[in-house]
Amino acid sequence: MDLADAADLTSAAATRDPAGAFAALRDQDPVWWSERHRAWILTGYADVVDALTSPLLSADRISPLDRRLGDARRDASVATRDHLRSWMLFNDGDVHRRLRAPVGRSFTPRRVERLREFCTELVDQLLDDAVAVAVPVDGGADVGADVGNTVIDVHQALFAPLPAVMIAELLGVDRADAAALQGWSDQLGLFVLGVAHPDQAAAAAQATAELMGYFEALVARRRREPAEDLISALVDAERRGELDTDEVVGAATLLLFAGHETTTNALGNALVALLEHPAQLARLRPDPAVDPVDPVDAVEELLRFEPPAKVQVRYVLTEHTRGNHRLERGQAVFAAIAAANRDPAVFADPDRLDLGRRPVGHVAFGHGAHFCVGAALARLEMAVALPRLARRFPDLAPAWGERGPQYQPAVVMKSLQHVPVAVCVGVRATMGP
Repeated sequence: MDLADAADLTSAAATRDPAGAFAALRDQDPVWWSERHRAWILTGYADVVDALTSPLLSADRISPLDRRLGDARRDASVATRDHLRSWMLFNDGDVHRRLRAPVGRSFTPRRVERLREFCTELVDQLLDDAVAVAVPVDGGADVGADVGNTVIDVHQALFAPLPAVMIAELLGVDRADAAALQGWSDQLGLFVLGVAHPDQAAAAAQATAELMGYFEALVARRRREPAEDLISALVDAERRGELDTDEVVGAATLLLFAGHETTTNALGNALVALLEHPAQLARLRPDPAVDPVDPVDAVEELLRFEPPAKVQVRYVLTEHTRGNHRLERGQAVFAAIAAANRDPAVFADPDRLDLGRRPVGHVAFGHGAHFCVGAALARLEMAVALPRLARRFPDLAPAWGERGPQYQPAVVMKSLQHVPVAVCVGVRATMGP
């Protein structure tokens, strides 16, 4: 890959194949200056892990954004930026620990595990709904698949609504409101994740206002009527003086955003990888002719192979040296998670997808103090949804044609808006337990 394309994370080549772009940079220098992004790109596993834990770097992306925006976008996004400052994601040290502690106590693997049956039923219902409205494809249509009489956009049918409904269930949001919340979160994501969009500041401001208004009302209701949900747990933290009201609302909007955005991307990337490696996809089905795999192991390998985020962004707090380069205060640093997970110094044959690998130490959910608080929920959703999709449609095949899957040209996330698949609709396959 051309190095100029590799160092531009929004180029067509790097958008389609970020792991290949990062490998090209790592072969030249694991600490690479991207003139396009005015940022250092770290592609070695050790450098990435260090960057995610180093006190020399900061997770505060809002202050640098203030300095970078022009007057018009700065004015249009002031409310959005003020709200994002309450997210633990963009804070360091004691402030980060204080904001994270109440969420970490409430967002436990045990609480998440209680949702397994709900998740399973929801996946099956969403697939039923997708089949019910699917439009048959003419046998001569060029969908890039050798089998299947129907095309389903599994992103829209399953991967987007599933995480939105699941995080809504945990938060205590009415399921009927999940679609609206997902839409507002998507608009906010255009701003947070750096997706090119001419109206992103105005759209994000409107979405922020809608989200804040919704959760302010829900917080007020939970003060009067506590329930067994995360919003009630955050309200308890407010009563104890651990969080103020703005921080409770900020925690709720962050959990909503991260709880559906990250998992939606993880599911889409995972399915594309499986469709491109059909022998591995077959291992998710109860077929004695293939080597079966534990869905838990499969999820970890899929996260290593195609993590939902390409990079995590940090800023230099204290001037220091990395490799042969001097990093100056205020410069951006892109810790390339997708590169670390394919570093041959850590993972043998890293570009090979092997669902039985058990890749200990991958950094798909980050590392250290900022490790994703919702990782258990994302893992549960992937471990339920992907095998059930594979079993429901044993003839599942890609239907994106010669163009291949189309990714958004985003700096941070590797994300799809559509994942069309061809299936045979008629006799329902045995789903299993």
